[in-house]
Amino acid sequence: MEEITQYIKTEYAILVAVLYLLGRGLKRLQRFPNQFIPLVLTVCGIGLACLSVLSRYQEYPNWAAAVFDGVVQGILCTGMSVYVNEVIVHCAQGRCGCDKDEKK
Repeated sequence: MEEITQYIKTEYAILVAVLYLLGRGLKRLQRFPNQFIPLVLTVCGIGLACLSVLSRYQEYPNWAAAVFDGVVQGILCTGMSVYVNEVIVHCAQGRCGCDKDEKK
């Protein structure tokens, strides 16, 4: 997990939580197909990250660098939110490996 978190900038950390909650909300909608949740989260992550970049546009040397940063951070934050969801689901099911000592 540290490999991913070292690339996510601190100003985008809240985006991981927002995307996680959005994914949980989409999961509760029974009419929304589960296989499209990562795609919707990716699009929303890129969009929200690009909005964040627009608020700090003067920090970038040109528009291409700003767009690149927004897209990359949006994808990374989406990946992290999906990863966090998988860890929570696996641990809730007892498959996270946290109880290895108990099985010996």
